[in-house]
Amino acid sequence: MRRGAFRLLARGVKTEARLASLGYVLPELPQPAGSYKLGVRQGNWVYLAGHLPFKEDMKAVHVGRVGLDFTAEEGEALAKLTALELVASLKGCVGDLDKVRRIVKVNGYIACTPEFTALPAVLNGCSNLLGEVFEERGVHARAAVGVVSLPLGVPIEIDLVAEVED
Repeated sequence: MRRGAFRLLARGVKTEARLASLGYVLPELPQPAGSYKLGVRQGNWVYLAGHLPFKEDMKAVHVGRVGLDFTAEEGEALAKLTALELVASLKGCVGDLDKVRRIVKVNGYIACTPEFTALPAVLNGCSNLLGEVFEERGVHARAAVGVVSLPLGVPIEIDLVAEVED
């Protein structure tokens, strides 16, 4: 048994059971419409593409800007929804979420009005969910950036980088 695999077994990590106990269900994501993948694994690193906040049907997306069409709290809820999509893509890349050693970096882009400055509060929706699900493995570095517009007119786009084990 590889050393890293032993560490995961010794910790008794059961990420998917934790997801269920928290009441979260991973969505089935649509395939990208462009020339890219939802995630790429290179060695022990997984790079996830920017994910958008889909509605429940996983076909339509939420549209608008935070500070105009959405409050900071509503933006935070959309960031949490997007975090679940990121976790679903991460599972698709590695097969077993217990292989995630650490969520290393999260980049959040928030389409907002020029005077809106609560960008970190919005991205907390994503960061808090990752911390709930992965516990200490989910605590990460991040950037919360306000932008004029995002693809399809969505209010939020989030990507992440994770370190995984074989």
